[in-house]
Amino acid sequence: MTSLAQTTFSAAFGTAPIWLQGGIAQAIGGYAPLNAVLPGMNNLEFIAQYKPLAGSTLAKWQVAEYPLANFATAANAVVQQPLDVSMMMICPAQNNGGYVLKIAIFTALQALIQNHISAGGTFLVLTPAYVYNNCLLTTLRDISNPSEKQVQFIYQWDFTQPLITASASQNLLGTLMDKISNGLPTTTSWTQPPAPVIPNDINYYAD
Repeated sequence: MTSLAQTTFSAAFGTAPIWLQGGIAQAIGGYAPLNAVLPGMNNLEFIAQYKPLAGSTLAKWQVAEYPLANFATAANAVVQQPLDVSMMMICPAQNNGGYVLKIAIFTALQALIQNHISAGGTFLVLTPAYVYNNCLLTTLRDISNPSEKQVQFIYQWDFTQPLITASASQNLLGTLMDKISNGLPTTTSWTQPPAPVIPNDINYYAD
């Protein structure tokens, strides 16, 4: 794999696989990577990395459970279902500076998601196997191992993709790869909420 290909692969699937579509991204062409819209996610003290979780679906059909006359009838009785994909976001704070930033970043992230969905926005999820276009976010939850020293540093994003045409996904993939290769957008017109007041005593977060 060439250096350019490695950089593109890392940008697409490791650091920016979750994109906003429509919603608050409408002002900058209709879509933008989450990490670029919320710059704190790329802060040196708090860098988010992503991995697709096992269990994503490429095809999903519901089969009729009532008796059918023959296999041809059974084949015509199946109903296509929305696809599901989940991403793991790994976001450890590097030191006390990162811990202080964490509450501000996640408060802004929650506000961004709420504003985006309220504005009718959807999500695009890039994985090495498939591009899940126009997804709906169903859950964002903490899945950190309680035995780890850090808390709340691994989150799971659950998406469901309503049915769309295959050609639309293929066309979008080419456009996205061009955007990634030519540089990602870094700003939007949405207003970030004020950072919360951080207590002076942060000994709770020390290793």
